Amino acid sequence: MSEHKRTWRRDPGLWLSLLLVLLIMALIFSFSAQPVKQSSGTSDGIVARWIRFLLPHFSELPLEQQALIRHRASFIVRKTAHLLEFAALGFALRLHLGEVSRWQKIRRAGLLSWGIGTLYAASDELHQFFVPGRGPRLYDVGIDSLGVILGILFFALCAHLLQRKK
Repeated sequence: MSEHKRTWRRDPGLWLSLLLVLLIMALIFSFSAQPVKQSSGTSDGIVARWIRFLLPHFSELPLEQQALIRHRASFIVRKTAHLLEFAALGFALRLHLGEVSRWQKIRRAGLLSWGIGTLYAASDELHQFFVPGRGPRLYDVGIDSLGVILGILFFALCAHLLQRKK
């Protein structure tokens, strides 16, 4: 980034990165607004495809074992979705906050990105309190916050690699 301060007028990337942040937040909100039946149906469909791919003889297993595998796989799919959604948000927030050249600003932008992402995760869980069949879980805020951190770290890795290439 050049020496001049980023401004909304000089840097159209600020608008684009803000739009990306808002789109990811809207996507997360829409997933969280799904009633439990719809949300479970989506994750169950993904689980069924993965089970067929990874365990070709799944249907030959005892029913109790099939149910246990489905339950555990569904848990993994749902929590991985949380992690990846919020990793995308962390990456987008860090991109929006810019400045990748000075350590003080890098640290401040990373902490601010994490704080905003974690607050959004908490508000997302609170939102689920009002969705039929769903409820807030502190555990999910932790997973989401970890996802934000991973997104910020992935941004840092990408920025580092781009700077090395220059």
